[in-house]
Amino acid sequence: MISYFKKHITQKWLLIFLAIFFILAILLCGSFFIFEKKYSEKFYPGVHIANTNVGGLNKEQAKKLLNNKVNFINQNGIKFQYHTNSSVLFPLIASVETDLAYEIINFNIEKSIDEVYSYGRQDSFLNNFIKKIKALTKKKYFGVYYTVNENEINKFLINSFYSYERPSLDAKLVYEKPNYNKPVFFEIEEEKYGQIIDYKKGINDLKTNLLILNNENIVLNAKIDFPKIYKKDCLNITAKAEQLLSRAPVYLFYEDKEWKINNEKLTEWLALKNNPSTSSKDKIMVGLENEKVSAYLISEISPEINKEPRDAKFIIKNGRVEEFQISENGLTLDTALNFEKIENELRNSTSTKIKLVVREEKSKIETADINDMGIKEIIGIGHSNFSGSPKNRRHNIAVGAAAVNGTLIKPEEEFSLNTVLGEINAETGYLTELVIKDNKTIPEYGGGLCQIGTTMFRTTINSGLPVTMRRNHSYRVSYYEPAGTDATIYNPWPDYKFINDTPYHILIQSRIEGDNIYFDFWGTKDGRAATSTYPIIYNIARPGPTKIIETLDLAPGEKKCTEHAHNGADAYFDYKVTYSNGEIKEKTFTSHYVPWREVCLLGVEELASEKEKTATSTAAAY
Repeated sequence: MISYFKKHITQKWLLIFLAIFFILAILLCGSFFIFEKKYSEKFYPGVHIANTNVGGLNKEQAKKLLNNKVNFINQNGIKFQYHTNSSVLFPLIASVETDLAYEIINFNIEKSIDEVYSYGRQDSFLNNFIKKIKALTKKKYFGVYYTVNENEINKFLINSFYSYERPSLDAKLVYEKPNYNKPVFFEIEEEKYGQIIDYKKGINDLKTNLLILNNENIVLNAKIDFPKIYKKDCLNITAKAEQLLSRAPVYLFYEDKEWKINNEKLTEWLALKNNPSTSSKDKIMVGLENEKVSAYLISEISPEINKEPRDAKFIIKNGRVEEFQISENGLTLDTALNFEKIENELRNSTSTKIKLVVREEKSKIETADINDMGIKEIIGIGHSNFSGSPKNRRHNIAVGAAAVNGTLIKPEEEFSLNTVLGEINAETGYLTELVIKDNKTIPEYGGGLCQIGTTMFRTTINSGLPVTMRRNHSYRVSYYEPAGTDATIYNPWPDYKFINDTPYHILIQSRIEGDNIYFDFWGTKDGRAATSTYPIIYNIARPGPTKIIETLDLAPGEKKCTEHAHNGADAYFDYKVTYSNGEIKEKTFTSHYVPWREVCLLGVEELASEKEKTATSTAAAY
């Protein structure tokens, strides 16, 4: 009887346990289902991007929130500070003439959002579940994607704070210029310790801040600058210098050209250097000063040897492709290799003649029977309008269009617009426009070339080709409306690139008709069909108040403003290519434009920053 009751009670508790288990399981499954449904198109709770809580937001809401932070940084800049001196770095270098503006800091909010949105969604069920629990209980932080032009930022910092530095000086070889028939007398000048600003740490601090969209002031610090060459290590230097000098005169030659390096020139080139040999007792040796030798090679010899390679270029005439520029290989004097060779031969050879190293540069497109390359019809046309452009801009557009005209793109070749345009300077025919750097107007080449980039982008889309690199302008420019269909370029970055994925060559033809520029892509149609939607423009943002920049380039009291302020916005359009085999490729091109406030230059007798520097003792810098 007792065993019966025990068995009955055990079965009863087992049933209760199973019932509780199933109820809990149903509640958990239901809760999980409700949770997943609630956040099916939203970021999971606890997820942060750039210290901003995006949990419970959809992609567009998060994008708007983060872009507001980006817009704030773009308009207010980031202040670098050294003691009482400061300078503001703006991510966008402004242009007086509209479209020469370019970014030195670029935020990719779209990519950041897409990647973070996949958190808790892209792995196995168990891993995704663990990630959601971690985000919910401990929070999960992500940074934003960004790119920086470190060279430009470093130049900005040096230009802003170089006057507070005192670089070290190595021990160096000094000499008295000899009188007639008297030998050179060498001495060693002692090294000096210095103090420099740690720009590298400042840039690293900047990167850390950019990751979380933080524009707090960045404090720069000084550090001791140690010499690399010390007088105490210089042993028997006079004899070493005289030994090298005894080789003069030395003759550099290439083919039938010859350049004489006499005693005086060679004396100027001599310099103390650390001995790379670890087995030698002599830490310091006498060699040549790289900067002086390279400057001589570049200024005196390169102009007589260097020759740019020329690709064959073609035009369409009477229905046939004709060559109008014959291909020609180029020549380049290799400055680095020649410096090493001259120094080594002076030290180790007895010959007084040194043959220069010259590289042959092959042209990419050689003269050939172009009519066998499948160029027979137009596969796509792109167009943009530049009405209202000033004279210099129109000139540059024409020069850029001529540089692109006749370019031939091989099957599977990636086209780079910056590469095709080449050097952008006076020698290649371009005129300057003004950009604003550190409250100064500075002439730069290349205004108007974004008209080439934009037209090339539109031609690529209309031809159904894959775009591999494209950046929109930082702010909306009237020449490139509708927004979202533009492409900015600036040498060396950003570039505009696409791939010729057709089985045939593509020939680019440019034409300018009044205020309109066109690119025609000639090739052979392969049955693909390309479509694109009209851009959707949204998230309109108002610009801040007019920014006044003092300048010495205008008469005191004179005021010159850029074009009117622009609203910020986001834009996108969909691109679809259907191939002859039925394959479909789709892509959405997105663009973010920062609100662009009007910038006015105001002429002054003295910059406010200079007054501050004058009033502040520079003793604190040392």
